[in-house]
Amino acid sequence: MSSTTKHTGARHPPAFATLALGSLGTGFATYGVSAILILYLYTPLTQAGLGLDKVTATQILAVFTSISFIAGMIGSYAADRLVGTRRPFAIGNGIKAIGIALLAVPHGGMPALVASLVLQVFGAGVAGQSLNALAGALYSQVSPLRDSAFALLYITANIGAAAPVITGSIALHFGYAMGFLTAAIVLALSLLPYVFLQRRLFGSIGLTAPDPLTPTARRRMLWLGGGAVLVVTALLGASFAWHWLTATGFVNGVGWLSLALPLVYGGAMLRSPKTTAIEGRRIRYFGVYLLGNSICMMVYGQSTGILALYAADSVQLNAWGLHLTPAAFQTVPAVLAIVFGTVMSYAWAHLGARQPSESLKFGLGIVLWGAGPLFMAVPLTWYAPGVKVSPLWLLAFYGLIVLGESLTAPIGTALSTRIAPVAFASQLVTVYALSQSAGAGLSALLANFYVREHEAAYFEVIGTLTVAYGIAMCVWHRQIEAGTLSGLQ
Repeated sequence: MSSTTKHTGARHPPAFATLALGSLGTGFATYGVSAILILYLYTPLTQAGLGLDKVTATQILAVFTSISFIAGMIGSYAADRLVGTRRPFAIGNGIKAIGIALLAVPHGGMPALVASLVLQVFGAGVAGQSLNALAGALYSQVSPLRDSAFALLYITANIGAAAPVITGSIALHFGYAMGFLTAAIVLALSLLPYVFLQRRLFGSIGLTAPDPLTPTARRRMLWLGGGAVLVVTALLGASFAWHWLTATGFVNGVGWLSLALPLVYGGAMLRSPKTTAIEGRRIRYFGVYLLGNSICMMVYGQSTGILALYAADSVQLNAWGLHLTPAAFQTVPAVLAIVFGTVMSYAWAHLGARQPSESLKFGLGIVLWGAGPLFMAVPLTWYAPGVKVSPLWLLAFYGLIVLGESLTAPIGTALSTRIAPVAFASQLVTVYALSQSAGAGLSALLANFYVREHEAAYFEVIGTLTVAYGIAMCVWHRQIEAGTLSGLQ
C-alpha cells in the first residue's frame, strides 16, 4: 500500500491483518481479565486473593469500567487534535498490557491493584477508538470491502470471549497471577506484528492528526487538560473518602451522562465551523443509526438481565446428556457471533457492489433484535412461573438477537468511519460507541417499569417497539442511505 492511497482492491490489505490480530488480543485481555479479576478481589487472603467483600469488589469494577469509558472518549479527541491514530493504538494497548501484568506481581496486594487499574485506564484513554478509526482509514469511502472488514473485527473481538475459559482454568490450577500474566502476554504478542510492520504496511495513514491544534493551543490544552484531571481526581477522591459519593452513585451518574453525551457530542460536531454543510447532513441522517443502536443495546440489557434469572429458575439444565449451568448460556452469544460474523463477512466480500445498502442491513438487524424478546414472550405466556422449559427457547432467543447484532454492530461502526467529518475522524466513531452506553442507560431507566411475573407483556412491548423501528428503517432505507452518504456515492 502506498503512503497516500487507500485500499480499493478486491482483497483486504495486509495492514488489516495486523489490526485484526490486535483486536483479538485486546478482546482476549478484556474478557480474560474481567472474568477473574472480580474473583481475585474477594477471594480470601489465605487463598491468594485480596479478601475484599463482594459489594466493595463489585463497586471497584463498576467505577473502573466507568472511568475507562470516559478515558476512551478523551483519547479519541486527542487522536483527532494531537497525534493521529497510529501511535495511540500500540502505545495505549502496550500500557494496558503492563497494567495487567502488574496484577501478576507476587504479593503485590492493594498497591499493585491500584497501579494496575490506573495504568489500564490510562491505556484505554491513549488508545481511544484508534483501532476502528485506523481500520476505516485503510479503505476508500466507496470500497465494498469496508463492511466485510468490520465484520471480521467483530469476529476477532468475539473470539476473545473464549478467554475466560482459558484464564479461568489457568487461575484455578496455577493461581490468579498466572491467569493475569497470560492475558498480558497474549495482548503484548498480538501487538508485535503491528509494531514491526506498521511503517511498511500503513505508510503515512494515521500518522498525523486530521485536525491538528496550533502549538499555542496544544500547550494550552495540555495545561488545562492536566489541571482538570487533577482537580476532578481530587474531588472524586475526597467525595469517596468523606462518603459524599458512593460507587453506586458515581456509576449511576455516568449512566445519565452516557444518555446525554451522544446528543451533546453530535450537536457540537454539527455546530462546528469545521463541519461542512454536506458533512452536517450526513451526521443528521446518521442519527437514525445512533438511535437504532441505542434501542438494540436497550433490548440486550433488558432481555439478558431478566433471562439470566430465567435460566436459573425455569430452564431444564439437564439436557442432551449434559448438566448445564446458567452461566453457560452467557457463552452462547460469543459462539454465535463468530459463526454469524463469518457468514456476513464472506457475504459482503463476495457480493461486493451488489450487497444491500447499509441502511437496509441495519434495519433488518433491528427487526431481528426485536424478534428476540417477542419470541421469548411465547414460553413466558405458555408456561406457568417455575415450570422448567427446554433450553432451546433460550438458544433460539440468542440466535435471533446475535444474528441481528451481526448486521448492526459491524455496519454501524464501519459507516461511522466512512462518513466522519475530516476534523472528527475518530470522534464520530466514539459517538457511535457512546450510543451503546446510552442504550445501557435507557435500559436502566426502563427497569423501573419491570414487574416480576409480568415478563411476557414487558417483552412484548419492548420487542414490538424495536421491530417497528427496524421496519421503518427498511421502508425508508433509500432516503436514509441517500442522506447518510450525501456526496460520497
